This record gives sequence, C-alpha cells and structure tokens, in this order.
Amino acid sequence: MKIINLILGLGTAIIVGSLIYLGIQTFYPAPEYPEYPGYPYPEASRSFNCNSNDFRCLDEEQAYYDQQDRQRTDQSKEYDKKVKEYDEKSEAYGRNFFIIANITGLIVFIGGFLLLFATTMANRSIPIGIMLAGMASIISGYATGWGGTDDKIKFVVGLLIAIIVIGGSMWLMQRYQRKDAQFPSQAQP
Repeated sequence: MKIINLILGLGTAIIVGSLIYLGIQTFYPAPEYPEYPGYPYPEASRSFNCNSNDFRCLDEEQAYYDQQDRQRTDQSKEYDKKVKEYDEKSEAYGRNFFIIANITGLIVFIGGFLLLFATTMANRSIPIGIMLAGMASIISGYATGWGGTDDKIKFVVGLLIAIIVIGGSMWLMQRYQRKDAQFPSQAQP
C-alpha cells in the first residue's frame, strides 16, 4: 500500500505541477525572441561584369552594394531595437511569472494542506501530491523569474512562503502526533 501511495502522490504532483505551468503559459505566454530580418538574405546578388574603364558600370555596382549595406544596417538596427524590447518584456515576464507561480503554488499547497484534514491515513498521498505540486510551482517561479525579480520581492515572498509551509507543516505534524497518541494503533497478534 505504501508503494501505491508513493506512486499516487508523485503522479499527482507531476500532473498538477504540469497543469499549473501549462496554465500560466496558456494565459500568460512568454515573449518570443525576434528573428533576424532577411536572414538568410533573400535578395539575389546582381551580377556586374564591368570593365575597369567602364566607370558608369562601376558606379552602378558601387551604388548597388552601398544600398545593400544600408538595407542590412537598417535591418540590423531594427533587429537590435526588437531585441532590446524583447529583453524588457522578458524581464517583466520573469517578474510577473515569479509572482503568478508563487501565488498559484501557495494556493495549491494550502488546498492540498486542507485536503489532508478530509482524508484518512491511507488516502493522504493525493493531498500530499497536490502540496508537492504547489511547492514545485513555487520553485518554478523562482527559477523562471530569478533575473527579472527584485531581491526584496524575492525575499518577502520567500519568507512568507517559508512561514506558511514550515509553520503549517509543524502544526500538521503536531496535530497528527496528538491524534496518534490519543488513538494508539491496536497491534494484531
């Protein structure tokens, strides 16, 4: 029975944790990195067969390649602008993902915690799996939003989560120790 509980708990943690992550990605997708415009360059290179004395042809060739260079420079500047915008959006996304994942993870953890009160000892694997999924969401929030979140926010959120998780776990353990002390299991001969 312990193996089945372990499998059910881990399965629940993986499924609910994946659903949390996919839910966040569905309703708040990550920004996409911009593609370099015109890469590979689609324009066909013009062929110039200029004689060394044909200055008009040489001027046309030079003007053509100067125009190509200007277009590539403009494309490069536009690309750099898009990359800068992406970096700003990515930083904001990381911060927001951190907050969303932590709030969602905490709610799921508390939900699993509360489900423990409605279950018997044999059926605790599902609520524990839900609690693990909540903790996985919190960890995912830290991993994804680490660079985009202010250290003060990370500290305050981490402190709040630690108080809830550790305090709640200690309270739950004491509750079940008292319950076990009141109703000792009967040994069978």
